[in-house]
Amino acid sequence: MELKKFRNKYDLELIPASHENIINGKLVWDPLIGEPRFDHPGMPNHIFNAFVDADLIRKEELNTYLDECRNLPLVDAKLAERTIEVDMNLAASLQHPKIGKLENEIGIKSIKKFTFGDIKTRALTDLMRVTMDDFLEEMKKKHWVLYDGKIRRVYMITELYYGSIKLVIDRTIKEQLDASVLTIGLDLKNALEMDQSVEYTFDHQNVPFAMRIEMVRKFNG
Repeated sequence: MELKKFRNKYDLELIPASHENIINGKLVWDPLIGEPRFDHPGMPNHIFNAFVDADLIRKEELNTYLDECRNLPLVDAKLAERTIEVDMNLAASLQHPKIGKLENEIGIKSIKKFTFGDIKTRALTDLMRVTMDDFLEEMKKKHWVLYDGKIRRVYMITELYYGSIKLVIDRTIKEQLDASVLTIGLDLKNALEMDQSVEYTFDHQNVPFAMRIEMVRKFNG
């Protein structure tokens, strides 16, 4: 999917296909050109790792906070559109960890249509936002050099988006795709055969395809 077009239309960022274990609060480097990156020299992995480095929370508390970020409820996303369709004429690759592997098996040109439907989201709760904001304010006051040098210029994931995936392919490659689905371990919900095409619907596999990010220095609870 074309990154700039997707960003402008949905105010979201596509998640690079190599990343599966994404949770809210994870820090992101968002370059002016190209994909967001989850590593950058000196940048902590997660906002709560930064708070550990600043001695605002103990290492023993870190997993508790990370579990809270990981186990946020999955709810219906309030998007203007119920489905998000990838323009296959513009797509250079499919930005999804599981479907990206499938693309490698059958080739992107074999896919006639690719959409995300039944879109769900995990978002930071108001309480968690306030907690993070309090820690950030304390970090600014007591550890400005660490705050300025490590996290002030980076972004943080505050919402993650998931969706059932629908592919329409040419019927001639059905057997090839069926074999690839078994190899990759996709959870097939439905397959509808038509005269010239086959429509597959896969579960979201609890793997997000998009995220909303906020700059740390502008974040508030």
